[in-house]
Amino acid sequence: MIRRRMPYFRWSAGAVLVLALAIGALPYLGFLGGGWIPKLQAFQPYLLLLLAAGLVMGLLRKKWMISGCLFVLLLCGTVPNVQLNAVEGQSGNDNSELVVLSFNALKAGADPEQLAEVISRTEPQILVLVETSEPLHRQLAGRGALDDLGYRSHEAPSGGERDTVIFSKYPLQERVRDLDAEATGWYSLPVVDVQAPGGLVSVAGIHIYPPVGDAQRWERGLASVIDWSEQQKNNPVILAGDFNSVRSHPAFRALGEGFVQADGFLPSPTWPAGRSFPPLIGIDHILAKELTVTGSSSHAVGGSDHLAVSATFEFLD
Repeated sequence: MIRRRMPYFRWSAGAVLVLALAIGALPYLGFLGGGWIPKLQAFQPYLLLLLAAGLVMGLLRKKWMISGCLFVLLLCGTVPNVQLNAVEGQSGNDNSELVVLSFNALKAGADPEQLAEVISRTEPQILVLVETSEPLHRQLAGRGALDDLGYRSHEAPSGGERDTVIFSKYPLQERVRDLDAEATGWYSLPVVDVQAPGGLVSVAGIHIYPPVGDAQRWERGLASVIDWSEQQKNNPVILAGDFNSVRSHPAFRALGEGFVQADGFLPSPTWPAGRSFPPLIGIDHILAKELTVTGSSSHAVGGSDHLAVSATFEFLD
C-alpha cells in the first residue's frame, strides 16, 4: 500500500493556525512565563496584523475554513484591546468639570518650558507628575505654571522611596499609608482626597514597576492598586500616571474593572515618544470611576520618552 505524502500547504496551514491561536490567546494568559508573556502581550496588537494578513490571504485563496478560524481568533485577540464601556459626551456644567493632566517627566529631565506651556494650555485642576523632582517644580513655579495648583502631596526627594507628586487646584488631604512601598513592592504611590466643587474625589498617582525587569514585582504593583481601588466605596476615584501596562495585559484589565479609561474606545500610544517614529504602546493612563469622560488628549513634551495625557471628567448627577 502506497502512502500519499501530506500536501505541503496543509502543514503550512496548520502552522498558521497554531501561530494565530497563540496570538489570539495571548491577552488572556495570566501567568508570567518567566517574564516573557507580559513583554509579548505589550506588543500583541501589532501581532494581530499577522492574523489580519493571513485572513486576507485565506479569503483570496478561498480557504473558507481557515479564514473562518483566523477571523474568530482575530476577533478574540482584538476584544481585550478595546474599551466597550467608553463614554464620552459634552459637559453641561463647568462647575462639575475636573481636568486631569498626567505626565512622566523621566527622572525630571523634562523641558520645563514645554511642560509649563502644556499646563497653561490644558488648565488642569489636578496634575500628576511621575519621575519628577523638586527642581523641576521650582522651574514650573517660576514660569507661573503652578499658580493655580496651590495644593500638593508630599515631596519626591531624589533617591527617596517616592517619585510621584500630585498637585491640585482644590484643597486636598493626603493618605500617607494607603499605597506605601511595602504594598507596591517599589515606590510608594501618593493618594489624596481632593475637595472639588463637584464633590470629594480620591486620586492616586500611579507608577508601576516595568515588566521588562522583575515581572513578579510588576504584577505585585498592579495587584496593590487593584486591592486599594476595591476598597474605595464612598466617592469617585481617579488613577493617573505611568502604569507600565497596556490593555492586552490581563492584570491591567483587572485593575480597570469598574473604571472608564479616558483614552476611549481604542488605546492611545504614549511610549516611546520623541523618536523618529510615533509612540508604539499606551502605558500612560487616566482611569476614573463614578465620573463621565467628556474629552481626552495627549501632548508632547521634550526631555521625556512619554507623552503627557489629559482628560476632562464630569461628576455624575
